[in-house]
Amino acid sequence: MLNNLIQWFKDNNIFTPREEIDLFQQHTHYTVIPKNTIIMQQSRPVDKLYFINDGLARLFRRHNDDDTTIAFIKNNEFASTIIYLLNQVPSPCAIETCTDVELLYWERDDILFLKQHTVLGQQLETALTEILLTWIQDREVDKLSMDPEQRYKKLLNTMPAGLQQVPAKHIASYLGIHTDSLSRIRKRLAKKN
Repeated sequence: MLNNLIQWFKDNNIFTPREEIDLFQQHTHYTVIPKNTIIMQQSRPVDKLYFINDGLARLFRRHNDDDTTIAFIKNNEFASTIIYLLNQVPSPCAIETCTDVELLYWERDDILFLKQHTVLGQQLETALTEILLTWIQDREVDKLSMDPEQRYKKLLNTMPAGLQQVPAKHIASYLGIHTDSLSRIRKRLAKKN
């Protein structure tokens, strides 16, 4: 159940004793969520931290009847934010599954316990905060320095298989373009290949 998560820890230079992993496992929950399910509500306090073992989700925001995709969250990535979870702040965004998703998750009380009783819990908070800050910076730099076609190619490189299961309207929204423009980009790239 924790294999992908343990690998994530290693990839992020988090090494802890086996007994801490065992304690972490005792506070970890597992579930499978069907496609098109909202797992984090916009404007509601965040109550769970998710880790995607398998599947794809999207982070999005609704505003004035517009639905804007902010990011796609894939295998071996955390979904939701530990900062909002710990501070019980209402989320400015929502998370929806794009495919059936196999998840590990932790309730707020689990995370508070792990932070208090393990070095691993403290290291997790630090790592997730650093990843969030890097993601925000990279996203802004990409928006400033890449056109929609370049950002689409980058998205294809990071999740080629999963992206085929996402409706074009969500991809276009993520790129900040209309679905017709996305269709033209796809046709251009198909001709090049």
